[in-house]
Amino acid sequence: MGINKYILVLVPFLVFSNSDLLLEDFDDTHGSLSLETKQDSSKFFSFDKFFKRKKPKDDYHIALLLPFCSESNEYILNIDLDSLIEINQNLDYLEVYKRSRISIDFYLGFLLSLDKISNDNVKISLFDIKEGDASIDILDTIIDKDYLNDVDLIIGPLYPSNFKYFSSNFSLDIPILSPFSKKEFIVKNNRNVIQVQSNMFDRFSLYGEYIFLNHQNDNILLVRRDTIFETSYPINDEKNKIIIDTIIPDDIMYTHYLLNDIDSSLVSFREIQVNANVIDSIHHELDTLGMRNVIIIPSEDNVFVTDLLSKLHASRDTSMIVYGLPALSKFDHVSLFHLMDMNLTFFHNQFDLDSLSSEFLINFHNTYDYVPVYKYSSVGYEVGLYFLSLLFENGAVLPYIKFQNPERILNSLYDFQRVQDGGYRNQGFIIFRYSDFKHKQIF
Repeated sequence: MGINKYILVLVPFLVFSNSDLLLEDFDDTHGSLSLETKQDSSKFFSFDKFFKRKKPKDDYHIALLLPFCSESNEYILNIDLDSLIEINQNLDYLEVYKRSRISIDFYLGFLLSLDKISNDNVKISLFDIKEGDASIDILDTIIDKDYLNDVDLIIGPLYPSNFKYFSSNFSLDIPILSPFSKKEFIVKNNRNVIQVQSNMFDRFSLYGEYIFLNHQNDNILLVRRDTIFETSYPINDEKNKIIIDTIIPDDIMYTHYLLNDIDSSLVSFREIQVNANVIDSIHHELDTLGMRNVIIIPSEDNVFVTDLLSKLHASRDTSMIVYGLPALSKFDHVSLFHLMDMNLTFFHNQFDLDSLSSEFLINFHNTYDYVPVYKYSSVGYEVGLYFLSLLFENGAVLPYIKFQNPERILNSLYDFQRVQDGGYRNQGFIIFRYSDFKHKQIF
C-alpha cells in the first residue's frame, strides 16, 4: 500500500493531505492545525416548538483539544523507512504511545463522521494538548490568546484533570464536550459542559420505578449483601484486643438509589440482607402460592451474584423474573439457558456490538487502511455524527440538546439532560432481558 499511508496514520495532522481537504498552519508553536472542508448547506429543520432556531451560518468552527503527545513518538521518524514497507499495519507493533493512539483513533473516527452528515461548511482546528505540566501551559495559551473566540463547539481535553482545568478557566459561552470521562465533577458548576459518558447512578431511580410499576401484584424480593465484618488482631498490642474492621459493600448504596423514590409499602416487598459473599438458601424465601417471584439483585460482586443466580435457578421457578445491574450483560460464565430461564433483566446505556459496529470498522479500515481500537474510534464517530448534525440543524448546540429525542448512534444511546447546578450529562437508559439466546431491549 505504500509508505505514505503508514506515515499518515502515525502523524494524524497529515491524514488528509492527499485528499480534497485543505490543511492550514494554525500555530506551529503549540502544535495546532486548522482543517477546512467545504460542503453544501441545504438541509435545516426548524425547532419552533421550544426555540426559534438560530439563523444558519455560512460555516461552522469546531475545535478539538486532544493529547496527541507527538513528542513521545519521535523515535518512529528514525526507523529505516525501507523496513516500514514490510511492517504489518498495526500501531501496537510500532509501540505508538497509548495517549497518542487514543487521540489518533478518536480523531479519525470523528473525521469519518463528516461523510455521513449533510454537506455544510465546517472548519476544524486541532490542538495537540500534550500531557503533564506542558498541557497546562498550552491550555493557558489557548485561553489567553483567544484562539477559540469564534468556535461553535469545543471537544476535549480528553482527560478529567485537564478538562476540569480548561472548562473552569475558559469563560466564553461555548459548549465544551467531554468524550470519555465519567467523573461526576466534570459537569458541576459549568452550564456549558456536555458529558458524553453516562453515569449509571443517574438511572437507578428510574430502574426502580420501572420494576415496581410493572410488578405491583408480584412478590418482590431484594437480595443484597449487608455490612461484612472481618476480625483481626493488632500486631503491637499487649492486651491482644480484637479489632473489628467494617467493610460496607456497594450493594447498600445501590439499594438506596433503587428505592429512593419508591413507596414499597404498597406492594408485596421484602429486603433480604446477607452477611457474606454467598447465600445459604433462597428457596424458603420464594412465594409458592401463585404470586410471581421478582428478584432484585443490587450487586456487581461476581461471587455473590453468581452464587445467588445458581441457587435461584435451582428453584425451578420458570415464571421468575430476576433484575440486576449492568454488569449482568457480561455474565458469560453463567449458562445462557439459565439466564433465559430466570428472565434475567438489566439496564444499560450501550447496545451490543452488531452489524452497525461491523459496518463502521469496515468503513474505517477502507478509509484509513488500519484497524483502530473500537472504543476510541467509535466515540469519535458518534460524537461527530450526533453533535455536528445537531449543530447544523439548529445553528447551535445549546440549549437545543435537551429537547432532542433519545437517539442511538452506533452502540450508544444519546439522551442529554441538564444536571442540577451544572451542565449536561448523557442519561441514555435501556432495559434488556435475556431471551432467544441473547438479550433483547424491552424498554
